[in-house]
Amino acid sequence: MNPDEHVAYAVAAWTRFHAEVSDDLLRALSGAFALVAAADGELATSEVEAFVTLLRDQQSVFSNLDFDALETNFRELTDALIANPEDGRLRALDCVAGVRGDGTKSELVRSAAAIALAADGRARAPEEAAVREITRVLGLESA
Repeated sequence: MNPDEHVAYAVAAWTRFHAEVSDDLLRALSGAFALVAAADGELATSEVEAFVTLLRDQQSVFSNLDFDALETNFRELTDALIANPEDGRLRALDCVAGVRGDGTKSELVRSAAAIALAADGRARAPEEAAVREITRVLGLESA
């Protein structure tokens, strides 16, 4: 999937979602993005900003998302990943696993990972591997 297809997939998933975004979903979304963004061993401020901008540009689709809370959770997880990569990774995976078993939330989290892949305009092997791990933790078949 190219970056535009990743974003289109995510927008389609969110367009169908009209419920309130729960704390577990918000944490899982943040965890998914943090895992993908840090997968290559580097986490650029531009990746964080690109992700938040992508979401804000689709405000009508993501209107039920608390952007400030998402950004706060994301920054906490990325700080944990930077401070101790393995512990941070496990913490982020735990956040993702918090929605396992809920098909709708799991698809939304997978869509967040798709947005993360598109955030820097290209998908590389480490990021794609992170999305596969997220998909596995969610109990979803690979897309």
